Amino acid sequence: MQNYECGKIKFKLAQILKDRNLSKNKLSITSGVRFDTILRLCKGNLTRLDLDIVCRLCKTLDCSIEDLIEYEK
Repeated sequence: MQNYECGKIKFKLAQILKDRNLSKNKLSITSGVRFDTILRLCKGNLTRLDLDIVCRLCKTLDCSIEDLIEYEK
């Protein structure tokens, strides 16, 4: 989770994977997103996010952007 003066961005991928009993490795293979990128998303260690990655994850997980990313004031 990144913390800025304007708020926080929370990545919810780790919880989605846990809820669906899906491994990071399986998601990497099925989505075409690099494993290290998925690992950083699960840990919330990103300062930038490629929209192509978001699209791939949403398509693979059959979810919306709001399911993956949350904004907190």
